[in-house]
Amino acid sequence: MGTLGCINDMLQRDKENRALRKLSRGRMREHYKYLVDRKGPERADVTIEEIEKIRRNTTEKELSDKEHLFKAKTILAACALVLLLLGVLCYKLFL
Repeated sequence: MGTLGCINDMLQRDKENRALRKLSRGRMREHYKYLVDRKGPERADVTIEEIEKIRRNTTEKELSDKEHLFKAKTILAACALVLLLLGVLCYKLFL
């Protein structure tokens, strides 16, 4: 393909992308309107107390997950340190 073919191909793709962007903008507007229209009164089947309980349980779970992750990282670091020291010890003994 010569230079002229490359330029024509580029222009064609640019035109197609422009059309796709227009379609995408329209879809985004429709979706935004859908989301805004759906926002009305709060969900009637969930009470404020239940929401607070869910939020409290979520924060407790996050804290326990952080503690477990810290313990796992500490154990992993200790194992790596022990392996490093064993490697250095073996190196010193055999060389």
